[in-house]
Amino acid sequence: MWKQKDFAFNRNEIAGAFGDIGTDFPILIAMVLAAGLHAPSVFIVFGCMQILTGIIYKRPMPIQPLKAMATIVITGKIAGPIVLGGGLSIGILMLFFSTTGILEKIAKLVPKSVVRGLQLG
Repeated sequence: MWKQKDFAFNRNEIAGAFGDIGTDFPILIAMVLAAGLHAPSVFIVFGCMQILTGIIYKRPMPIQPLKAMATIVITGKIAGPIVLGGGLSIGILMLFFSTTGILEKIAKLVPKSVVRGLQLG
């Protein structure tokens, strides 16, 4: 279909995208209902971020951060503005950590077994 250096958009990618819908869609619906978020905004921004992440990093966006945030939002019935503030705070912190090199230092300190354990959980 569409191929660029180190990046291909083919039937495997399309199949993976439909697989992600099975995970992402219920989580997003639950967050919209629990926090009273504006559904069109949530889906448009989520879709744009999926596309942007794929273009920039040549990988799909990991779902683990969404699962963690969704668990907190759904169980705590957290309001929309707090979710927005939390997302912005995390984004700003990660941007700061990655641009200053702190993220690489943290990655060297944390053993791979801890990372794998968190991913498994």
